[in-house]
Amino acid sequence: MCLTLLAVLDTNVVVSRVLTGAGESPNRRIVDAMLAGTLRFVLSDAHLVEYRRVLLRPAIAQRHGLREDDVDAVLESLVLNAGFREPPGARGDSAAGCDPPLVPGHEHVVALMDASPGAVLITGDHQLAEAVTPWRTGLTPADFAATSL
Repeated sequence: MCLTLLAVLDTNVVVSRVLTGAGESPNRRIVDAMLAGTLRFVLSDAHLVEYRRVLLRPAIAQRHGLREDDVDAVLESLVLNAGFREPPGARGDSAAGCDPPLVPGHEHVVALMDASPGAVLITGDHQLAEAVTPWRTGLTPADFAATSL
């Protein structure tokens, strides 16, 4: 397992893992590595709130069948192994000294990447991955799992 690579995980990876039962999906392998502490990753308060908000959407909650306190327990387990970064408040106050892309709806992800120099983005959102590619590495869960787990 890769311990040196630092990752930012888009919400869709975590949600997909919670929705995935048994099996060896890339999302399952990645989130299980996060829970086991064998994958270095960063979170911010805003990113953690987004994970929770999406996991508790009625349609998603109905599919995974977890109660609110079960979702909180999963997120608490993730927090135990996360590195926390609080991105700068203003877009012009870039932590990495570069100009992160504007990606509507994903500002918290881009801000977290900006506050985590060298981090790679793991996402199933191809538009988001393409948007950060000139600035950072964006990988699909399958690509990341194949090369780093």
